[in-house]
Formats: sequence, C-alpha cells, structure tokens
Amino acid sequence: MKKGCLILLETIKLMSEQVFDFGKMLWFEDIWRDREERVYQEFFGPLPKTVLPLRPEALRAILGPDTSLEESWLHFAVIEFAPNEKHSDWLYVTSAFSQPWKIEDPAQLDRNNYSGAGFEIVLRTPERAGWAVDVLHRLSAYQIGVYFEKLKGKLFTYHDWMPLNGPISSQYPDSKVRGMFITRPQDYPARFELRSGQVDFLQIVGITGDELAYGIFKTMPRLEKQLYEKGAAPTTNPARSSIELPEQYHLPEYLAERF
Repeated sequence: MKKGCLILLETIKLMSEQVFDFGKMLWFEDIWRDREERVYQEFFGPLPKTVLPLRPEALRAILGPDTSLEESWLHFAVIEFAPNEKHSDWLYVTSAFSQPWKIEDPAQLDRNNYSGAGFEIVLRTPERAGWAVDVLHRLSAYQIGVYFEKLKGKLFTYHDWMPLNGPISSQYPDSKVRGMFITRPQDYPARFELRSGQVDFLQIVGITGDELAYGIFKTMPRLEKQLYEKGAAPTTNPARSSIELPEQYHLPEYLAERF
C-alpha cells in the first residue's frame, strides 16, 4: 500500500474512534485515493514512495509555539515527483487541501462546488530540492491556519503573491528570489474534479523584488506572462537573476525591506 494511503488510513481510524463510524468513512478514503492514485499519476507520473508529512514544528512555527494541533493537520503532506515522461523537472505537490475535512456526511458532497479548501499547491525545481518541501510546508501551515480559522488571512488563489522574508533557499543566501507568486499551470490541466468537488492546482513560482514591482504596477497577469516567456516559470531556480522586464519599477519601501 502507498505511504500516502497508509497515512490516510491512520487519519480515518483516529477520526472514527473520536466521532465517526469507520464503515461510513470509506468514501473519505476513496476521495484521497482518487486524488493521489488517479489524478496525480495522470498529471505527474507514477506515484513515488517519497511522501513528506507536515511536521508539528513546521505548524507551530507559523501558528505559534503554544498552538494545540489537530491530528488531521499532521496528515497534510508534500509528494515529490522525480523527472519523468510527464515533466522534465522535479515537481512537489501538496496533498490534503482538497480533502473535504469539514463534511461528515457524503450526501453533502457537491461536485459543482470546491472540494475542501479547493486547491493543491505545486512547486517545481530544476533539481531535487529539500528547500521546496520547506517552502510548501510553511505555506501549508499558513493555509491550514486560515482554513481552520486559527489565523486571520485569506486562502490562496491565482495571482496572489507573498514576500518570503529571505531567500527562497537557504543554500543560496544571496538569491534575489525572495518572494512567491501563484500562477496558473500551462503544461497540465489547472483544474481537476473529485467526487467531492472541483480543485485548482496553484503553481508557485519564485520571484524577485523587481518582478513583484512590475506586477504591482502593470498587473499580475502581465507579470505571469513575462515569467513564462522569459523561462522563469514554471520551474523555480533560486540561483537566477531577475528577468529582463519591459519597464522597471521600484517596490514601496515597506515591501522592499522584505526583499
């Protein structure tokens, strides 16, 4: 059995012991399996053995050291896909945001609505990258806090951006890539469907301060177009410089300090 499904079964067992009848939770397992074993393999290639669950310390680093953690949060994970015939880069994707955690009765499922939080997050790199897992774990912790109403904020959507308050990879301390930007995938479908509803793939691309300034002044869709045209997307290279932009702008001081 795949590691992701083993993690899921542990979650279901715990949930059944606390609240639900185990036999009635099989639909929950089916949705998890459908995402990982059908959708992910169709888009990203064979399901690997490398599944990296979110750690308590990653959650507490974002939610606060005294936060009481819900067991379900520890089953959010990042799956690592090595280069294959589907893509030539290393691809990291979250799993569990599209799980319908807040639904207890499958009769409440709605294919025409969003499933769970309505997205999964993707980050792609030119080589195997532990830093990519760290970034996704931090972003996951933040989005879990928002989704489960432990933090103020918003759930991510296309063209959102965020300073990372430092280099995207600690291996490149002088990197100019110090922020993230959410783009729509262009070489695989941006949306998929589960029994529980619709799910968007939010593809993260690392950006520099100059690139963010361009997006703020010229619109984020135009920045997205530039990043893809200049080869800075869909794969994030932490060692790259800013792309050549049609016009140059400066970030407001409060943002420049975070880049």
